[in-house]
Amino acid sequence: MKKRVGIARAIVMNPKYLFCDEPNSGLDPKTSIVIDELIKEITEEYNITTVVNTHDMNSVMGIGDKVVFLHQGLKYWEGTHKEILKITDGELFDFIFASDFLKDLRLRAHFDDK
Repeated sequence: MKKRVGIARAIVMNPKYLFCDEPNSGLDPKTSIVIDELIKEITEEYNITTVVNTHDMNSVMGIGDKVVFLHQGLKYWEGTHKEILKITDGELFDFIFASDFLKDLRLRAHFDDK
């Protein structure tokens, strides 16, 4: 509930930009999805540019239109959440596909393209 109130407070003045720093931090997976969907709805409904700083790859894949990967304070990679599934760079691959679930997802996406 506190996360939703925080987001509501942030958009009350109808800003052009919404910045969310780890919006799913400390939340269970179901509530994280609710927050992601809320952020996406707000972004579309109010035509806001939303910047989400997160380590949660589920959020990135669920609501990330444009993704920027920062490494040691510098922009390391930029693309879409669909392009992430095709990366081969070792540093980025190890971070994004740290879980077996995402490795499997990437493998399926690779075969679906053929």
